[in-house]
Amino acid sequence: MNIFYCPLANLDEYSALDETESRHIANVLRKREGEELFVFDGRGNLFDARIQSISKNEVMVHVVRLRQKDESNKPKLHIAIAPPKNIERFEWFVEKATEIGVNEITPLLCKHSERKELRADRIEKILLGACKQSLKLTLPVLNPVLKVEEFLARQKNTAQKYIAYCDEKAVHLKNAYQGNFDAVIMIGPEGDFNKEEVLLAAKHEFETVSLGKSRLRLETAGIFAASVFNLANE
Repeated sequence: MNIFYCPLANLDEYSALDETESRHIANVLRKREGEELFVFDGRGNLFDARIQSISKNEVMVHVVRLRQKDESNKPKLHIAIAPPKNIERFEWFVEKATEIGVNEITPLLCKHSERKELRADRIEKILLGACKQSLKLTLPVLNPVLKVEEFLARQKNTAQKYIAYCDEKAVHLKNAYQGNFDAVIMIGPEGDFNKEEVLLAAKHEFETVSLGKSRLRLETAGIFAASVFNLANE
């Protein structure tokens, strides 16, 4: 099943697909005017649409019916994670976390961070591709890179809050989080969070948790955390 991203899709209206989606429809799939296809708006809605016109770089569709609406009340997951120096590892995390199920991602800038910048446009393309691959109808939110202090200052919601840290006394995430609530989970860089960052997180009501005895790469830690969250809400 091929689905195409159309953020402005509305029932019984006409919408243009972007150049990338349009070229794939016209040149790869060789669709023709009058044929139907599936489009999603990234906000949980899947539509049947009919191709109205095809030009060199644009396919115009008529949205004819709502096929599926994501009305799931499943708790939402926000992962804040420090990107590694090797950007391919972060891109792998973004792709797999989207397939498993994540609602929001914030790249963190920590004291031990090796990377301070990201190409948001490239990451957003990976998010979109992962949604289409896994048939997820809601596109995860990608926030700008934030310093730990800035990120913590913004966490004033009612979600359960956790910071993964190498501390033998910390309770395991699977025991700390029991499901049925939104969660925010912080994952540090290769050198981990420093003590000041952990203490600051505690002041903002973040609970220190363990991800097990194994020493995990940060992208593995992020996927592990997403898996624990989703299993708790099955």
